[in-house]
Parts: sequence; structure tokens; C-alpha cells
Amino acid sequence: AASSSNSTETGNDDVISNNEDNHKEGELQTSDKASSQCNNSDNDVNVEELLPELRKELGSQVADGVTDHNLLKFLRWKPCVNRASERFRAHIAWREENPFVFDDTNKPLLISQNDELKRLLESNVVIAPEDAIANDGSAVCMVRLRFNDMKDGRTTQGVVQMGLYTMDRLLERSEAQTHGITIIHDLRDVTRENVDISIPKIMFGAIMGHFPLHIKAIYILEAPWFMKAMFKLLRTLGAFTKKVMDRTHFVNSVEEVYEVVNRDLLLEEHGGKMIYDQSEWVLKQMERERNNTMESLHNCMAGKLSS
Repeated sequence: AASSSNSTETGNDDVISNNEDNHKEGELQTSDKASSQCNNSDNDVNVEELLPELRKELGSQVADGVTDHNLLKFLRWKPCVNRASERFRAHIAWREENPFVFDDTNKPLLISQNDELKRLLESNVVIAPEDAIANDGSAVCMVRLRFNDMKDGRTTQGVVQMGLYTMDRLLERSEAQTHGITIIHDLRDVTRENVDISIPKIMFGAIMGHFPLHIKAIYILEAPWFMKAMFKLLRTLGAFTKKVMDRTHFVNSVEEVYEVVNRDLLLEEHGGKMIYDQSEWVLKQMERERNNTMESLHNCMAGKLSS
């Protein structure tokens, strides 16, 4: 009887030991899988499978309260847990250093609660029509700097908020998450009154290294000489990475853009067929804010605020 009992206990120990070994092996396989994904092409990765590992890597004090939708933006930017977590922490750090964008309670990044943000968005400086998609699948963002009247009371921080609000909406779209964005920067009829060198410095400082966003290409249309000089200065100041500079193209004719974006998907002023009303887009975003149907990066601070 004693022998039978010892045999049973030994068998149970073996089962427990095997289960523990299998559990540890499973954890190692998950960790190894997450690490190995960094070396795979983006098309080979199911980013949703990496989501638990990303939450674990970030820790509860950072990730608790952050939606899966927002964490997936970082994994789609780079389907690698280590890289995604680094970018997420960099985003939080940038937010803490620049609270005026997302986290100013007096001027929140919400059209429904910020009249100045609404006014600036309706000035048509930065637009991102949902139907404007480049040939490579990236979402198209259009900038028309001639509408940026720095004498009408707008501030540098207000213009930056306007631009990053648009980027935040772009990052809700699958095209931007998967394929990045293509920027068409129309500088026709721009004067010095439309320009503040600190705006692109802050904007690109935010996006480069801090947002889960790929800039696939920038096409700068008909830049006057002083704007070319400003871009050279910004490059000297380190506002642009080499990768971004390599993807920046100065073009003298809008026809050169037709090779990148189907002509019909461009605005009528660029020879296309798109009729676009930014005021309608603004009203739509206000309604989404009120219905709480947005997936804004604002939520990325949820863990920090609750800790």
C-alpha cells in the first residue's frame, strides 16, 4: 500500500513538473517569438498576437487603461515588441515635455471643447480627405501653407495642435497605420507672413521618434527660395532625419505628383476631381468626440494618470 501511495505521489510530482516545464517553455516560446518578429517583414506578422507581450513589456503602470486599438498603432508602426515599447515610452516622454498638445485642460485637443482649434482646422491649412490614398496605399495629407495667416491671432502652439490633431485622426485609419502617410506640401503663393520656423521644428520633432507614424514621402510643390533656405536650416538644426530627407522631394509642377497619387483623387486646384469641404469634416469629428467613438492617442497617458 505504501509503495502504491509513493508511486502515486511521484506520478503527481512528475505531472506538476512537466506542466511547469511546459508553461516555462511556452513563455520562452512567446518571448522568442516576440523577439524574432523584429527580424521578419511586416507582412509576416500578426500584430494582435504580440499585444499581450507588449502590455507585459510596458508594465501595468504604463499600459493599464490604454486601449488595444492604441497599442496596436505602435505594433503596426513596427511589429516588434521592443521597438514598439520604445516608441510608446518615447511618445509618453514627449507628451510630458510638451503638455500643450494633448494634455492642456484649458485648451484640450478636442474641437468640441476648443474653439480656437476648430477655427484653425477650418482655415484649411492641413487637410486629410479620407478618399485621398496614394498609389502605395498610404494615406495622403495635404498642406496649403498660404492659408496659415500668422497675423490673425493664431499662435505657434495653436498651429501645432491643429497639425497634430489631423495626424491623430490619420492614425485612426488603417491606411496610415499599415502604409504610413504621404504629404503633399503646396507652397504656392506662400509669403513670409505664413511662416514660423518653430512650427515645422516642433511638428517634425513630435512625429519623428515619438509618434507611431511612417512618413512614406513628402512632396514640396513650388517652394519659393526662402522656403528652400528654411528647409536647409531645419536640416542643419537636426529637425529632419536623413531618412526623411531622402524621402523629401521638391517638385516644380503638380503633374509630378500624379505619379504618386491618382490625379482624380486630388483636389480640383491640383487638377483632380475631389470636391472637399473641411467644415463638414470638422463637424464629423465634433460628433465623434461627443459620441466618444474616437481612438485618440490622448488615451496613451491613461496608465500614467491612473498610477
